[in-house]
Amino acid sequence: MLANPEAEQAWNEFVRLYHDIIFRVAQARGLQAADAEDVTQEVFVIVSRKVGGFDCAQPGSFRGWLHKLARDTAIDRLRQPAHHLGAGGSQMLRALKQHFVTEDTATLWDVEVKREQLLRACDHIRDQFSETVWQSFWLTAIERLSIPAAAAQLEKSPGSIRVARCRVMARLKKEVESDDRKFPL
Repeated sequence: MLANPEAEQAWNEFVRLYHDIIFRVAQARGLQAADAEDVTQEVFVIVSRKVGGFDCAQPGSFRGWLHKLARDTAIDRLRQPAHHLGAGGSQMLRALKQHFVTEDTATLWDVEVKREQLLRACDHIRDQFSETVWQSFWLTAIERLSIPAAAAQLEKSPGSIRVARCRVMARLKKEVESDDRKFPL
């Protein structure tokens, strides 16, 4: 889909899905917001040029390919003289460069992908539940409030909080699985 230059809707969806992930990974590499945004845009330009040559039959996923592009682009940005961080002499600069080159961002990438999936799925299912059921889930699963504390805050029994949270979590799981099949991150 992305290889087709006329696939504006696919590109818009792709940018919506990956913009924040790429941006946060670039910032985690040590870039300031403006530089992280530049890296994000540069990654999109590279994808637009190279996506036609991406072979889905080859080992590795599109997400893995995109992660490598984002990581390498952020590292390249960090290597540019105008973007060196702080002062500390050439020894410190070499240590920083080595840190940014060898630090594995795969875990960070996976966390950001999962975060985007969760937020997108929450947006899609939010209106399927009453406010109390949604708050039971949100307070306990997302904000990590204890079940007794959430029950007290919502003036419900701990059992009803557990049931509500389980209902939302089950629906959320189905939504994420469905989303993975439609447009895998």
